[in-house]
Amino acid sequence: MKKLILPVLGLAILATACGGAKSEEATTTTDSTAVVKTDSVATATPDKPNPFKDYPSGSTTAKAGESILIPSYNWLIDGTTKGNDQTTYIYYSATMGEPGDGNSTVDYMFDGKKEVPNYMIVPIASGGTAKKGDIVLTWWQSGSGMQRAIVTNDKNPAEPEVNYIDIDWNNPAKRDGVGFGQMKEKIKPNTFVKISKLWDIGSGVAVKDADGKYKNWIIVNIQGDKVLCIGFAGRMAMFNKADCTPMEVIPNVKAGDKVQAPWVGTIKNCTVKSVNKEYGRVVVKFDAFPDDYFIPYGDITTGLDIK
Repeated sequence: MKKLILPVLGLAILATACGGAKSEEATTTTDSTAVVKTDSVATATPDKPNPFKDYPSGSTTAKAGESILIPSYNWLIDGTTKGNDQTTYIYYSATMGEPGDGNSTVDYMFDGKKEVPNYMIVPIASGGTAKKGDIVLTWWQSGSGMQRAIVTNDKNPAEPEVNYIDIDWNNPAKRDGVGFGQMKEKIKPNTFVKISKLWDIGSGVAVKDADGKYKNWIIVNIQGDKVLCIGFAGRMAMFNKADCTPMEVIPNVKAGDKVQAPWVGTIKNCTVKSVNKEYGRVVVKFDAFPDDYFIPYGDITTGLDIK
């Protein structure tokens, strides 16, 4: 089966393994009527980054010493000074420093202690467990970058074996003869959080753009009626919750079902050919393309008004 690389959360893979095929959609930004605008941009380096100044930044559930996911500090500065439409974000692992109200201190691996807005922090609470078939949010622990993953072995629920579903199934890079998209890896305790229901951090939403096309996004924060998301090619945006259609974490689909899934960031109509429950992938054929594509759980939906 042939498959075009479909980057969603595994944006670090684009930089380190895939290279990524360029497309018009991959190199242009989307001006969505549902996006809450943040156009005011400073020219000087700020004391504290605040790339989404109109997004509410409340408290955080992350505790001192726990693992978190956060974009590199330089990208937070770039988003603040250059604008989010000029910034590519990738979430990496870091350690929570001192929690605060609105802003907190983060211990970056390379940047040291930095103060960041709480809305950019994805907490990874300690003590998490997962069973086989669960979807978790973590990072590629032998690589880099935030990843959704499916548990393939729960012999130790606090230290499960997973497959990273956001790495393209047919990624040509290999380790020990196994493709990155098909490899399994035991992840460390206290480094993952389950994604179990609609609107969970790490779950997906579909949002219609001004041109009438739907794009898929991954939730990184919710505050009241506002949702902060990361999407295709590392773009981040905030939306009104009412403009978002949540996507099932584990789709209940079978061969022959008519569904919808992202192709190069835009959701299109397709048909299910098979479901790989162990690896959390749905094989589909898009109406407009001849090849089969492996779509990760969380990126399959139905009912959108796509012609």
